[in-house]
Amino acid sequence: MAGLWFHQDNLAAKVVSDAIADSANEGMYYGEKIALQMLVYIDSSNASETVPLFSSLSNTSNPPDRFYFEALVESGKLRLQTFDRNTRQMVGYFSEPIPFDQMIEIKIIHGNPYPYIHAWVNGTKLTVESFSGSTNSSIVFGYFQATIGGVRESIPQSKGVLFSYIKIINDNNFPSDTYASYYVTEWVIDFEDEADPFKVKTKRNNVLGELNGSVTYQTENIVWTSGNTPPADTGGGGGSGGGIVVPGNGNTTQVQGSITENDLPVARRVFAITEAELTIDGSQETTQAVLANAISSEIDGSYTLDTSPYEGTVFVIAADDYGTVWQPDTAYVVGDVIRPPNFQGYIYHCTLAGTTSSTEPIWWFETDSSQSIGTAQFQAKPFSRPLAHGPILPTIVPSA
Repeated sequence: MAGLWFHQDNLAAKVVSDAIADSANEGMYYGEKIALQMLVYIDSSNASETVPLFSSLSNTSNPPDRFYFEALVESGKLRLQTFDRNTRQMVGYFSEPIPFDQMIEIKIIHGNPYPYIHAWVNGTKLTVESFSGSTNSSIVFGYFQATIGGVRESIPQSKGVLFSYIKIINDNNFPSDTYASYYVTEWVIDFEDEADPFKVKTKRNNVLGELNGSVTYQTENIVWTSGNTPPADTGGGGGSGGGIVVPGNGNTTQVQGSITENDLPVARRVFAITEAELTIDGSQETTQAVLANAISSEIDGSYTLDTSPYEGTVFVIAADDYGTVWQPDTAYVVGDVIRPPNFQGYIYHCTLAGTTSSTEPIWWFETDSSQSIGTAQFQAKPFSRPLAHGPILPTIVPSA
């Protein structure tokens, strides 16, 4: 059993298939149904994170950009949702937590019968905790493109995740392995071929085919492994086995600064990214590298990024906390950040610990005071778009 490991410091890398028209033998016939089967290992460092597992885009134009399906693990629980462009059509949550630090089988179905979404982990059916919207929105409508370990936003993508097998079917069940129908197509990615790990094997109307897939951005952060557990080198870059070769003279280097917003210090996730493209060990490819990341101080906005041993120029990027999607009947503590399922440009900081109500609140945009969601209280804040500064030359720290 082989697989693709998404490094624990991955930010932007994901695997994207070719976009194929429904008229092609490898294509998916239009409809509102999809069935997924995957073998996946999710590291426990993701226990409170949002982990993109799978997404798809479809439309009559290429590249497809309209009908969007998404499967994620959010704070340990499975979530499914669909969009028609930026308007969400459906969202569903499942109750039982996903096991971490082990290879598990996840099966997902979108479509009839009621409650229209179904999921199993290791053969045990999950309970639908909440469901809203309609499953009548198209999944396939013309061109179809699948993404493993990522969503349509540029960041963040999966990290600390090993995918070992993916099956995608445009149906609301897992039919027998004949596929004699023109209307049902199977896509399988088993990652067994080290020379071509992104190959998609297709079957439609009893005719076999193949598609290509590729890694977008930060290609060094997704590596092939021959086993069903994460490789020994679980970091991203800076070593052998497909990592980025970071040049230097053995010096300790760093970048320091402060982040402010409206002249006030703020806490932000700060990244140092090389301006130059660096070589990838054992490859002729080159790419920029994320050298370090840290959270700036909420007291004075200061941060220090250890960029050792790199002495070239870097860009510093500061990103706001996007938070997690609001959950019903969930306990939150002061400092937690949530956002509405249908994001509208604002995030909400918990200012009084408590438990949210069972129904989604009416979201507000006034920022002067906190408002209650159940017994918890939250204060609205506009989400700040990422800031970039540079190029900056790191400082060489004198040796003691």
